[in-house]
Amino acid sequence: MLLKHANKCRAWAQNQQIEESADQRDPDGLFEIALTYKEGTLERDESKYIQYLKEAAILGQPGAQEELATAYNFRRNNEQEQILHYATLAASHGNSRACGVLGHFFMRAECGLTESLILGKHYSEKYFEDGRSDPCNPVSAFNLSVVLYRLGLDRFERIVDIPGHSHIPKSLFWARRALKGDPTVETNDLVIKFISMVENEAKSH
Repeated sequence: MLLKHANKCRAWAQNQQIEESADQRDPDGLFEIALTYKEGTLERDESKYIQYLKEAAILGQPGAQEELATAYNFRRNNEQEQILHYATLAASHGNSRACGVLGHFFMRAECGLTESLILGKHYSEKYFEDGRSDPCNPVSAFNLSVVLYRLGLDRFERIVDIPGHSHIPKSLFWARRALKGDPTVETNDLVIKFISMVENEAKSH
């Protein structure tokens, strides 16, 4: 009981510090207080979560920008412009998760974007450049695997295996890394089928 009370007091004190930082329009403080309303540290409030998140994002906090893009995406209210706007802002500030999202959008022609394998590859690679990112993110790893395969086919006029220049090893490397992550059953099946297809094509040539 005493431990629970002490933890509550610490959470209250921490929240007071965050609120003071937010009052001073500090982007990091605004982002932190937004997360307290999301996670329900003291109370859960969706409207305040979005309010403080948007303020932090407008002031240039990359984590808040990426979080806001994700929040808009989950709400599924056809807010493509907002999703793309904040994901692009976050990616421009080096946020790796936002880069992974943009890579996926360009690969799948989602969120109002035209398919671009080059940009899909660029942003998917950017995700893995950050050493703090999940090295086995199944979605980004699989996207990178597919885009390397497709770009390789286009570059070498659909010749699958050219000694010293084959795109197959890199493509398979990223596909296998995707399997090391924590993919959904659906993603897992797609990756396994893709690996099998690439390996069979390489053998047939």
